[in-house]
Order: sequence, then structure tokens, then C-alpha cells
Amino acid sequence: MGDDEDIKGTTDYACAGERHYEDASYLHGDGRLLNADHLFGLAVECLMKALLKRFAGPHGVSMRNSGGSDSDRLWWDDPGAENPNKKRKALGHINQMRQALPLLLDGRTGPALTQVLTRVTADFEKWLVDDRYTDGTHLDAALLTRRQEAATLAHDLHLHVEMTGKLP
Repeated sequence: MGDDEDIKGTTDYACAGERHYEDASYLHGDGRLLNADHLFGLAVECLMKALLKRFAGPHGVSMRNSGGSDSDRLWWDDPGAENPNKKRKALGHINQMRQALPLLLDGRTGPALTQVLTRVTADFEKWLVDDRYTDGTHLDAALLTRRQEAATLAHDLHLHVEMTGKLP
């Protein structure tokens, strides 16, 4: 094999989101709740990034970093940044990127889209990628149920976009 560039895949948020959602659903059904919760969060993160990448370009969402170079991560221009020189930010994990989701509502009042974004914002506010390192004793079953439902809404929204090419 060659160097790492030869084996590194291309960033595909939609594909990753689908895969994480399917695996989370399987694990949830198998009673592996902490891992299911983790993957539901990653699924929502990836599915929302795919939508932001596809529809929020006019608002500065792109695969270009703060230096203007191509990146394997998604970036955005945060209008609320206190320092104008720190306006360009990487879109991190779902709990960190929630503030960018309203960009998808630009000019839209669709109830389906609003419902998904509201649920994702509320249910994943305290989701942390670092929970994968915990013993799982903190898992809240009611919150997991809400996160599963929010992930399903995000997944259904993604499928709608794949079929129609547009947001509801």
C-alpha cells in the first residue's frame, strides 16, 4: 500500500449518517443502549452536516477552512462570532453545531423541517461525543427515546431530500 492518502476515504456525510443511523437502530433493538445513543448522535450530526453542505452554501457553509483551503471538515461563517477574525468555524459534533442549523430554515416555514430542527436542537443539546468513554451509568432512558425519535426525524428528512432534491 501507498501512503495514508491512498487509503483515506472521501468525506460523505450523508452516507456516514445513514450507516450510523442503521447501526444505532440495530444496537438499540439489541439492548446496547449506550452505543445506540452514541451512534444516534453521530447519525444526526452527519445527516445535518449533509443538509447544511447541500443547502447552506450561500450562508458560508463549505469545505473551506478559515485559511481558505480545502478541508475534509465542514466550516461555516458564524454571524454571532464576537471576533470578526474568528468568524469562520469548523462545524463540530452535533451539540456544537446546533447554532448553525437555523440556516436551513432560511426563507422556509415548513413544519416538518422546523420540527426536525427543533427536536435535534433540544434532544442533542447535552449529547457529548466523549460519552463513549464513560461507564454508561448516566444514561437516561427517556432522553435516549427522544434522541432515537429525533434521529428518525432527521433520517426521514434526509430520505425526503434524497428523493425530491429539496427541503420540505
